[in-house]
Amino acid sequence: MATPEREVTHRSLDGVRVRLAGDHDLGRPCTSVARIADGGRLHEISSGTREDALGWADDIGLGPFEQEFRIQGGRLRVGRTATRDAETGLSDPVLGAVWEGRRHAVFTHLYHGRPADAVAFFDKVRLTEHGDGITAVPRGRARRPEPAELVKEIPGLGLLEITALTSGTRKRLPPWRGASVAGGELFQDTVEGQGPYFLLALKSLLVTVLPEEDRARDVPRRLGGLKVEAIR
Repeated sequence: MATPEREVTHRSLDGVRVRLAGDHDLGRPCTSVARIADGGRLHEISSGTREDALGWADDIGLGPFEQEFRIQGGRLRVGRTATRDAETGLSDPVLGAVWEGRRHAVFTHLYHGRPADAVAFFDKVRLTEHGDGITAVPRGRARRPEPAELVKEIPGLGLLEITALTSGTRKRLPPWRGASVAGGELFQDTVEGQGPYFLLALKSLLVTVLPEEDRARDVPRRLGGLKVEAIR
Protein backbone atom coordinates (compact mmCIF):
# COMPACT_ATOMS: atom_id res chain seq x y z
CA MET A 1 0.00 0.00 0.00
CA ALA A 2 1.44 3.39 -1.02
CA THR A 3 2.40 5.84 1.72
CA PRO A 4 0.16 8.93 1.57
CA GLU A 5 1.86 12.15 0.55
CA ARG A 6 2.34 14.73 3.27
CA GLU A 7 2.64 18.48 2.84
CA VAL A 8 3.78 21.40 5.00
CA THR A 9 4.51 25.09 4.40
CA HIS A 10 7.05 27.25 6.25
CA ARG A 11 7.80 30.96 6.03
CA SER A 12 11.34 32.31 6.29
CA LEU A 13 12.23 35.50 8.16
CA ASP A 14 12.72 37.28 4.83
CA GLY A 15 9.24 36.30 3.64
CA VAL A 16 10.14 33.37 1.37
CA ARG A 17 7.48 30.66 1.69
CA VAL A 18 8.55 27.08 1.05
CA ARG A 19 6.26 24.10 0.55
CA LEU A 20 7.56 20.59 1.21
CA ALA A 21 5.60 17.59 0.01
CA GLY A 22 6.32 13.88 -0.16
CA ASP A 23 6.16 10.60 1.71
CA HIS A 24 8.68 11.73 4.36
CA ASP A 25 8.04 12.59 8.00
CA LEU A 26 7.59 16.37 7.68
CA GLY A 27 6.34 16.97 11.20
CA ARG A 28 9.60 18.14 12.78
CA PRO A 29 9.83 21.84 13.75
CA CYS A 30 11.31 24.35 11.33
CA THR A 31 13.32 27.40 12.31
CA SER A 32 14.54 30.36 10.29
CA VAL A 33 17.81 32.24 10.73
CA ALA A 34 18.67 35.71 9.43
CA ARG A 35 21.40 38.27 9.99
CA ILE A 36 20.67 41.94 10.50
CA ALA A 37 23.46 44.49 9.98
CA ASP A 38 23.17 47.73 11.91
CA GLY A 39 25.70 50.29 13.11
CA GLY A 40 28.70 48.17 12.16
CA ARG A 41 27.38 45.11 14.01
CA LEU A 42 25.89 41.90 12.65
CA HIS A 43 23.09 40.39 14.74
CA GLU A 44 21.81 36.87 14.16
CA ILE A 45 18.13 36.31 14.84
CA SER A 46 16.12 33.10 14.74
CA SER A 47 12.43 32.34 14.54
CA GLY A 48 10.29 29.31 15.32
CA THR A 49 7.42 28.39 17.56
CA ARG A 50 7.19 29.77 21.07
CA GLU A 51 8.25 26.32 22.29
CA ASP A 52 11.36 26.55 20.08
CA ALA A 53 12.23 29.90 21.67
CA LEU A 54 11.88 28.57 25.20
CA GLY A 55 14.00 25.54 24.26
CA TRP A 56 16.69 27.89 22.93
CA ALA A 57 16.58 29.93 26.15
CA ASP A 58 17.07 26.77 28.17
CA ASP A 59 19.92 25.58 25.92
CA ILE A 60 21.95 28.77 26.45
CA GLY A 61 21.35 28.70 30.20
CA LEU A 62 19.13 31.76 30.29
CA GLY A 63 17.96 32.52 33.80
CA PRO A 64 14.42 33.64 34.61
CA PHE A 65 13.13 36.40 32.37
CA GLU A 66 13.70 39.64 34.25
CA GLN A 67 11.68 42.15 32.27
CA GLU A 68 8.88 42.20 29.74
CA PHE A 69 7.88 44.84 27.18
CA ARG A 70 4.89 45.17 24.83
CA ILE A 71 6.28 45.63 21.31
CA GLN A 72 4.68 45.29 17.87
CA GLY A 73 1.64 43.40 19.08
CA GLY A 74 3.65 40.84 21.07
CA ARG A 75 5.75 40.67 24.19
CA LEU A 76 9.52 40.97 24.40
CA ARG A 77 11.06 39.15 27.36
CA VAL A 78 14.71 39.44 28.37
CA GLY A 79 16.99 37.51 30.70
CA ARG A 80 20.68 37.09 31.39
CA THR A 81 23.26 34.36 30.91
CA ALA A 82 26.97 34.14 30.00
CA THR A 83 29.21 32.42 27.49
CA ARG A 84 32.44 30.81 28.65
CA ASP A 85 35.57 30.25 26.57
CA ALA A 86 36.67 26.65 27.09
CA GLU A 87 40.36 27.49 26.61
CA THR A 88 40.71 30.69 28.64
CA GLY A 89 37.87 30.20 31.10
CA LEU A 90 36.81 33.78 30.52
CA SER A 91 33.10 34.55 30.30
CA ASP A 92 31.09 37.27 28.58
CA PRO A 93 27.70 38.43 29.87
CA VAL A 94 24.88 37.86 27.39
CA LEU A 95 21.37 39.25 27.27
CA GLY A 96 18.85 36.84 25.77
CA ALA A 97 15.77 38.34 24.15
CA VAL A 98 12.60 36.55 23.02
CA TRP A 99 9.76 38.26 21.15
CA GLU A 100 6.60 36.18 21.37
CA GLY A 101 3.58 36.43 19.13
CA ARG A 102 0.48 34.24 19.23
CA ARG A 103 2.19 31.01 18.08
CA HIS A 104 5.62 32.02 16.83
CA ALA A 105 8.62 33.79 18.30
CA VAL A 106 11.85 35.57 17.32
CA PHE A 107 14.88 35.17 19.55
CA THR A 108 18.43 36.53 19.71
CA HIS A 109 21.22 37.39 22.11
CA LEU A 110 23.25 40.55 22.66
CA TYR A 111 26.70 40.51 24.24
CA HIS A 112 27.02 42.94 27.16
CA GLY A 113 23.47 44.02 26.34
CA ARG A 114 20.94 45.82 28.49
CA PRO A 115 17.14 45.52 28.28
CA ALA A 116 17.05 48.92 26.56
CA ASP A 117 19.43 47.58 23.89
CA ALA A 118 17.05 44.70 23.14
CA VAL A 119 14.11 47.08 22.82
CA ALA A 120 16.13 49.34 20.50
CA PHE A 121 17.20 46.40 18.34
CA PHE A 122 13.68 45.02 17.91
CA ASP A 123 12.52 48.53 16.97
CA LYS A 124 14.83 48.23 13.94
CA VAL A 125 12.92 45.29 12.43
CA ARG A 126 9.24 45.19 11.52
CA LEU A 127 7.81 41.91 12.76
CA THR A 128 4.71 40.39 11.20
CA GLU A 129 3.30 37.06 12.34
CA HIS A 130 1.58 34.78 9.84
CA GLY A 131 0.06 31.35 10.20
CA ASP A 132 3.22 29.69 8.88
CA GLY A 133 5.91 31.89 10.43
CA ILE A 134 7.21 35.40 11.08
CA THR A 135 8.79 37.96 8.77
CA ALA A 136 11.36 40.47 10.03
CA VAL A 137 11.91 43.45 7.72
CA PRO A 138 14.82 45.79 8.58
CA ARG A 139 13.90 49.42 9.18
CA GLY A 140 15.88 52.64 9.02
CA ARG A 141 19.56 52.02 8.37
CA ALA A 142 19.40 48.36 9.34
CA ARG A 143 19.68 45.89 6.48
CA ARG A 144 19.78 42.18 5.76
CA PRO A 145 23.06 41.46 3.88
CA GLU A 146 21.99 38.02 2.67
CA PRO A 147 18.83 35.92 2.36
CA ALA A 148 17.46 34.21 5.44
CA GLU A 149 17.51 30.42 5.77
CA LEU A 150 14.97 27.81 6.80
CA VAL A 151 16.38 24.91 8.80
CA LYS A 152 14.42 21.67 9.06
CA GLU A 153 15.28 18.11 10.02
CA ILE A 154 13.68 15.30 7.99
CA PRO A 155 14.22 11.81 9.46
CA GLY A 156 15.86 9.43 7.02
CA LEU A 157 17.22 12.30 4.96
CA GLY A 158 19.04 14.73 7.23
CA LEU A 159 19.11 18.43 8.02
CA LEU A 160 17.87 20.75 5.27
CA GLU A 161 18.97 24.38 5.00
CA ILE A 162 16.80 26.21 2.47
CA THR A 163 17.45 29.71 1.15
CA ALA A 164 16.65 31.81 -1.90
CA LEU A 165 18.80 31.13 -4.96
CA THR A 166 20.43 34.48 -5.72
CA SER A 167 23.65 35.59 -7.38
CA GLY A 168 25.20 35.52 -3.91
CA THR A 169 24.01 32.12 -2.75
CA ARG A 170 24.74 30.63 -6.19
CA LYS A 171 28.45 31.07 -5.34
CA ARG A 172 28.09 28.17 -2.90
CA LEU A 173 27.67 25.76 -5.82
CA PRO A 174 30.71 23.78 -7.02
CA PRO A 175 32.22 24.73 -10.41
CA TRP A 176 31.21 21.42 -12.01
CA ARG A 177 27.82 20.47 -13.44
CA GLY A 178 25.43 18.69 -11.14
CA ALA A 179 23.24 15.68 -11.80
CA SER A 180 19.98 16.54 -13.50
CA VAL A 181 17.01 15.97 -11.20
CA ALA A 182 13.37 17.01 -11.28
CA GLY A 183 13.29 20.79 -11.02
CA GLY A 184 17.04 21.43 -10.99
CA GLU A 185 20.56 20.11 -10.36
CA LEU A 186 21.98 18.03 -7.52
CA PHE A 187 25.60 18.44 -6.41
CA GLN A 188 27.65 16.42 -3.94
CA ASP A 189 30.71 17.77 -2.16
CA THR A 190 32.69 17.03 0.99
CA VAL A 191 33.77 19.10 3.97
CA GLU A 192 37.08 17.83 5.30
CA GLY A 193 36.60 16.20 8.67
CA GLN A 194 32.81 16.39 8.45
CA GLY A 195 31.91 14.21 5.48
CA PRO A 196 29.72 14.61 2.39
CA TYR A 197 26.85 17.00 1.85
CA PHE A 198 24.51 17.81 -1.03
CA LEU A 199 23.33 20.99 -2.75
CA LEU A 200 20.06 21.02 -4.64
CA ALA A 201 19.74 24.03 -6.96
CA LEU A 202 16.11 24.62 -7.93
CA LYS A 203 14.47 27.39 -9.92
CA SER A 204 14.45 29.90 -7.06
CA LEU A 205 15.75 27.96 -4.05
CA LEU A 206 19.05 26.48 -2.89
CA VAL A 207 18.74 23.48 -0.59
CA THR A 208 21.73 22.21 1.40
CA VAL A 209 21.32 18.66 2.71
CA LEU A 210 23.49 17.51 5.61
CA PRO A 211 22.86 13.75 5.62
CA GLU A 212 22.25 11.61 8.66
CA GLU A 213 25.32 9.62 9.66
CA ASP A 214 26.05 6.77 7.22
CA ARG A 215 23.01 7.69 5.10
CA ALA A 216 24.72 9.83 2.43
CA ARG A 217 24.32 7.24 -0.32
CA ASP A 218 20.54 7.24 0.22
CA VAL A 219 20.15 11.01 -0.20
CA PRO A 220 19.63 11.17 -3.99
CA ARG A 221 16.93 8.50 -3.84
CA ARG A 222 15.26 10.03 -0.78
CA LEU A 223 15.32 13.48 -2.34
CA GLY A 224 13.51 12.02 -5.33
CA GLY A 225 10.49 11.53 -3.08
CA LEU A 226 10.52 15.09 -1.76
CA LYS A 227 9.14 18.13 -3.58
CA VAL A 228 10.55 21.49 -2.51
CA GLU A 229 9.15 24.67 -4.04
CA ALA A 230 8.79 28.38 -3.33
CA ILE A 231 5.20 29.56 -3.28
CA ARG A 232 3.45 32.89 -2.91
